[in-house]
Amino acid sequence: MRAFGEEQAPFERARVVVLPVPYDLSLSFLPGARLGPEAILSASRELEPYDFELELDPACAGIHAAEEVPMVAGDAAASHALIEDRAREFLAAGKFAVALGGDHSITLPLVRAHRAVLGAFGVLHIDAHDDLYDRWQGSPLSHASVMRRVHELGVPLVQVGQRAVARDSHAYLQAHAIPQFPARRIAREGLPLDEILEVLPPRVYLSFDFDALDPSEMPAVGTPLAGGLRFGQALDLLEAVFEAKEVVGMDFVEFSPVDLFYPAMTAAQLVHRALGLKVRAAGW
Repeated sequence: MRAFGEEQAPFERARVVVLPVPYDLSLSFLPGARLGPEAILSASRELEPYDFELELDPACAGIHAAEEVPMVAGDAAASHALIEDRAREFLAAGKFAVALGGDHSITLPLVRAHRAVLGAFGVLHIDAHDDLYDRWQGSPLSHASVMRRVHELGVPLVQVGQRAVARDSHAYLQAHAIPQFPARRIAREGLPLDEILEVLPPRVYLSFDFDALDPSEMPAVGTPLAGGLRFGQALDLLEAVFEAKEVVGMDFVEFSPVDLFYPAMTAAQLVHRALGLKVRAAGW
């Protein structure tokens, strides 16, 4: 399965493994995120492999697209266990893992796997929502609860791009002094990159929900909300984080294909740039 390059690297020679996770059991509005990984991978094959702004081809590091993680129908805990096991396998082999979701709940098993293998880090959560519900629709493993579960693991959390926050979630955020940089503030003042970098720890796991982007540029998500980040702002944020911090892993979630091709290309471009930034930062 070729992705993000002219040819697929064998697993043994690849530094990067792209892990498709077609899971959307916990979605609560528009379905379809389970189709997101394949749509992004397909679009990535149409990208120019060379990133002229970074002056490199991310595939020079060796990119291997793994087989999809199988899901257990109707069982979130069992599905999460499969995701965690697969991620641990790749991390233990020394690979840098990039997961493509699927709904945002997949971040929890991915963070668990990274902590088990790589040790401590913080999570940069880029999203239209704060995902801090204790439970959503009765489930503690919902996409709307994922950052509450991550934070309960003792993982530092920084949030960027929010424009929908529930009352109880806001109370949790304030009680635990979780840094948040809402989209409206960014629209008024610009990206406060220095402030964001200051509150992030030296090692960072990046979790990017595509609904963080404004729907004028990214309409293919389950819960589109006006007033989001512009594509260029997202690139600026990623560049600043990769330059200043060690990014230990990342996921890109909640892309739901629609009857337009450009959103899939936009999603693939964003992932491709993040891969290039990692390759440049790591010196691969």
